[in-house]
Amino acid sequence: MREIIIGENEYGQRLDRFLLKYLNNSTRANVYKLLRKKVIKVNGKREKENYFLKLGDRLQIFLSDETLDKLRKEEKIVMDGKVNLDIVYEDDEILVVNKPKGLLTHPDKKEYKKTLSTRVQAYLKHLSTRTFKPASINRLDQNTSGLVIFCKTYEALKKYNEMMRNREIKKYYLCIVHGIVKKEGAIKGYIVKNTKTNVVQIFDKNNKNGQFIYTKYKPIRYLNNNYTLLEVEILTGKTHQIRASLSKINHPIIGDTKYGGKKIDNITTQVLHAYKLIIGDKVIVKESKLINELIDKLS
Repeated sequence: MREIIIGENEYGQRLDRFLLKYLNNSTRANVYKLLRKKVIKVNGKREKENYFLKLGDRLQIFLSDETLDKLRKEEKIVMDGKVNLDIVYEDDEILVVNKPKGLLTHPDKKEYKKTLSTRVQAYLKHLSTRTFKPASINRLDQNTSGLVIFCKTYEALKKYNEMMRNREIKKYYLCIVHGIVKKEGAIKGYIVKNTKTNVVQIFDKNNKNGQFIYTKYKPIRYLNNNYTLLEVEILTGKTHQIRASLSKINHPIIGDTKYGGKKIDNITTQVLHAYKLIIGDKVIVKESKLINELIDKLS
């Protein structure tokens, strides 16, 4: 019999979801079967799969070590080279890092080594368990740079995800767009993604596939009478939201050829940087070297 004492990074999770991470070489159907047959108990009694684990719960698995080993596969943090992180802020709950342009936030089907998440998990490997790994609550497109928040504990992950849903975390971006944006404004609409082209479109009215978006923008500086440095705040976080929003008002981001922007100095991807976070009384800022260089050049 194996007994697991539920600690700070495990409690609050549904029993079935915890078990699927702990028995990561098993299946949902098998986990449910083990619960139904009382092979797995909580505090000595059977619990349903939707039971939420409490701090100090004793989870008992009545299987031999040999059988358990078959239901669990060893997970290793895959890293390519040294941990290379630009840490902007860190406390007991969160780590805020500056993601460089060109780096994926999370692994995908094509790349699982060279990502921001794998770098952070390597840096915080002392906090990783079989059922919890430090995770981000926001993500940026591969070619968007800037601030990404990672939570160091499961309790922090729940807390900051709720803050994000309640719009208690303010997110600001800087970008350079074509044309002169004369005054501040807002864009509301419904975003629809074309999965074949990976391009989104914003509609004024909803349809069955639309997701509501809300984007605010404010001109900061005019550059050579042809470009505007904008500060953008997003109150919702959808794929390509800022890029499509600014394209919709005919001020696409320079370099963003996918959404109508033109190539500038061999830059063929969006010049967009998540530069500021406001979390309660904390203001976290990181400037973009690329944007500062372009401001000097275009001025």
